[in-house]
Amino acid sequence: MARDERPRLSRRRAIKLAGASAITLGAQRFATLAGAQERGRIDVHHHWHPPVIRDAFQGVNIGSSWPGGEWNVDTALSLMDRFDIRTGLLSVRNPRARVTVEQCRAINNSAAEIVADHPTRFGALTYLPQYDIDAATEEAVRALDVLGLDGVSLNPSVDRRYLGAPEYEPLMAELGRRGAVVLLHPTAPPYFGDFGLTIRSSVIEYVFETTRAIANLILSGTIERHPGIRWITAHAGGAAPYIAARLAEQGERFDPAVQERAPDGVINYMKTLYYGTAQATSLYTLRALTELVDPSRIVFGTDLPISPPSLIEDSDAVLANFDGFTAQDLETIQSGNARTLFPRLS
Repeated sequence: MARDERPRLSRRRAIKLAGASAITLGAQRFATLAGAQERGRIDVHHHWHPPVIRDAFQGVNIGSSWPGGEWNVDTALSLMDRFDIRTGLLSVRNPRARVTVEQCRAINNSAAEIVADHPTRFGALTYLPQYDIDAATEEAVRALDVLGLDGVSLNPSVDRRYLGAPEYEPLMAELGRRGAVVLLHPTAPPYFGDFGLTIRSSVIEYVFETTRAIANLILSGTIERHPGIRWITAHAGGAAPYIAARLAEQGERFDPAVQERAPDGVINYMKTLYYGTAQATSLYTLRALTELVDPSRIVFGTDLPISPPSLIEDSDAVLANFDGFTAQDLETIQSGNARTLFPRLS
């Protein structure tokens, strides 16, 4: 096999290039990045902290970028302006506790009001009581059809049951009929503490939760049965791009039923997903991701206000200097694909 002679740009080197006054490839890419920002970046992974969550779960931190005080639209807009974000798709950071059906409805009602007041600056993803599939299905229909929210946010698992399990079928059917956009966003599973690891769950377990859900959605046949659902996977799909060949080769080889449930092949289903850049922008991640999909399946995200400002700045630098993206690719990732998914934002 011929050796890959492409230059390897480290994260530290990318950041240095970003701050230099005279750079070659980096200068061209940052000019492109700035141009895309002027036209408006669309952040598909943008959290908010609604009053219902604030009142019910006082211990949930708003995030590292939040300057203090309660979440409010004006401060959110100032953060968005700081990072050249035209539109943020609001989704709730899961408090790792059950949110009642009534609380979910209140959250979605509040989101609809914010979008109505700021239709070009905000979109919103429906928050569902995922532990109660009947109630979740009913609320999804209401939020999408009546409130006009832009999509849905789902956890990879609830009560140890992952997306792709049979009980999710009624919800999947309704989402598929509507061609809904679904953000697959993880939180720590209840058993993480049993591992006894000396590392935060968000550092390691979030990506594996997403990976399990992607695998189960494909191998269970859910994506084949409901092709209308457009999935955005948080954090660049977790570890799924890295183990794509393993999922395909071993999943299809050792379980003949997979060929019936996923007749197009595991890799091809993975290529139908969208992959968000929030907290997943490093050369290691981008290399694996761009071996699996082209830029038409990558969408921009920040994880604001969870992400600290330095992380977003570093991520922007890596994106701008990544040698796998052209000028057009950057614009496609930062806004074009989101406009396709959410035509209202065009």
